[in-house]
Amino acid sequence: MKARHGIRMLAFVLLGSVAGGCGPVPEGRGGQAEVEALPVEAVAESGEGVQKAARQGPSGLKPEGLVGHDGRVFFSGDDGESGRELWMSPGESACAVLVKDIRPGAAGSVPRFLTPLGKWVYFVADDGVHGPELWRTDGTAVGTTLVKDVLPGALGAAPRGLTAVGERLYFTAEDREHGRELWRTDGTPEGTVLVHEFAPGPASLPLLELTAWEDRLALTSYADDEAVLWTVEWDDTARRVFATQVGVLVSLRPAGGRLFFLRDAGLDEGELWVTTAQEGGAQRLRTFPGELPSQLTVMKGVVYFLAGAEAGLGRLGDALHGGELWRSDGTPRGTRIVRDIRPGPAGSMPSNLVVMDGVLYFAADDGLRGRELWRTDGSLLGTWLVWDIEWGAGSSAPDQLVARDGRLFFAATTARYGREVWTSNGWFWWTYLLTDIAPGAASSDPRSFVFVGPEVFFLAGDGMSDVSLWALPLRSGDSCARPSRIQAEQ
Repeated sequence: MKARHGIRMLAFVLLGSVAGGCGPVPEGRGGQAEVEALPVEAVAESGEGVQKAARQGPSGLKPEGLVGHDGRVFFSGDDGESGRELWMSPGESACAVLVKDIRPGAAGSVPRFLTPLGKWVYFVADDGVHGPELWRTDGTAVGTTLVKDVLPGALGAAPRGLTAVGERLYFTAEDREHGRELWRTDGTPEGTVLVHEFAPGPASLPLLELTAWEDRLALTSYADDEAVLWTVEWDDTARRVFATQVGVLVSLRPAGGRLFFLRDAGLDEGELWVTTAQEGGAQRLRTFPGELPSQLTVMKGVVYFLAGAEAGLGRLGDALHGGELWRSDGTPRGTRIVRDIRPGPAGSMPSNLVVMDGVLYFAADDGLRGRELWRTDGSLLGTWLVWDIEWGAGSSAPDQLVARDGRLFFAATTARYGREVWTSNGWFWWTYLLTDIAPGAASSDPRSFVFVGPEVFFLAGDGMSDVSLWALPLRSGDSCARPSRIQAEQ
């Protein structure tokens, strides 16, 4: 440990000029970004003229559900006057605007399930007249409209599971004649149609796990006596791919022409399966003791996942390895552990898997250096610790990992700076604290990172107000970016 610490400090001396330096240097590495909360004015125009802008109190807009699309970030916000409505920020202007007051008054339309497709962002909202129905927006008031009133009246069709496949949006919705079934839309009222009745008449089956699989949709249905994996083709043909009389089917993950999924039979073990789009093409790859495998993430046609963890309530997992990182190429022989990072039944419990430039990054605990940032190329020797951010046995607990243009962004905790925004390019000399929004040991608890144009948006608190929307410029090689708090003022 001592020798490694000396290497660490030597690397800082040699590479400090490359990592940059802006203010205090965190833990002997690259520069910390200066923090500047910049109040901005929200003045937005649509085809109908100037939209409403509201003065924000200390609580801000209470942003939720960030989605980046077409150089803008859309989100659900509550300014304290209009209720929870749809808001948008164009990014570099550092402002937020109310897109449309869909339901005037304090109740708000409560937009949710924001899903980009083409030039639109689709979402579910309740205007107080039609109930919760499907809407779409292009970021202007005039371009924010109800797609179709599937269930007339205040009850609404309550669309769920919005999933984009090609130029279509699939979702489940309920009407009086068919119950809750599968629908699709091209964004027009006439192009919003029922796809298939899984239970004829007003009866309904639970339809879950809607997943885009190449140019088709995959989903699961549940009846009293079976769970079924379906595909829906472009011509609306629904095909049964796999059925089981016991258990549930979850975590559908496409990988090329195949679809990986998990079967949980409720027997303190979980099964990994793979299938083609044809009935009878499903194959069980491996059964794992303990908790159901999770966090299935695809890299280069191979799926990586956590398996072998304890199932809780004293139910043991993999007694030899514990919860560790596994991989599967779609064959039983090619389904194997990547590396036993923490030997024994506890396991390293990998989490927050994300792929960047052909490398998988994740958080894991090797039992010596706490939960820290790791990387793997899928091989035993290519799996190693990126950096011990909270030096020693303490954990920085990286999470919220996202990647763009060769850079990771994530939240991590240190005793000196609390929980703040960090960045890395996958090497320890370029792993550093990016900004200290809540000064000192206080934590801003950053989360929900979204990339929009040359910026990354995220939610965080500065310790003096509620959680706010922040934007951080992404300039190549610049470790001195200044984050701006996005808010609206009159």
